[in-house]
Amino acid sequence: MKKLFAIAGVCAVLLALAVVALALLFTPSAGARRAWKEKAIAEISSQLAHPMWPSNEVARLSHRGTSDPSDSDRWLSEDLILMHNGDWLTYRSVCQKEKRRIADLFIARGSDGRWYYSTFHFCIGMLDLKMEDQSEDLPAFVKAYYLRPFDGHSDECLQKTWPPGSK
Repeated sequence: MKKLFAIAGVCAVLLALAVVALALLFTPSAGARRAWKEKAIAEISSQLAHPMWPSNEVARLSHRGTSDPSDSDRWLSEDLILMHNGDWLTYRSVCQKEKRRIADLFIARGSDGRWYYSTFHFCIGMLDLKMEDQSEDLPAFVKAYYLRPFDGHSDECLQKTWPPGSK
């Protein structure tokens, strides 16, 4: 009987250790999130250091061969979101489904010169936007996707913006 209790005790301890290990493996990490943010800001800044990059990317999007103006290929690339009125956002986005250690985060710099962030769940590859219509302008996009302005370097952009009312 003692043997059974000993085996059950060892199994319980092993199960508890496995649960803790899995929780640590799949729990978002503040350090990984901060590192991703730093890399995203650097990449966006690097692109925008080339004054012609935004207009070239807008032109590339505008010339994609499609007959459907609502097609996301005409207003969304891996680096830029183009609004109907010509406003744009150069962005980086990560979805927790693709990087389990980093909770959803979107960082962008707009044609208005401001930095923005959001924790809206755009899904992998911005899938959510691909199913939506093109936003009319930057203010409409900011409102629809819970973007908040920030200074472009602080950890303020790691705060939650979505779901509404989250802190």
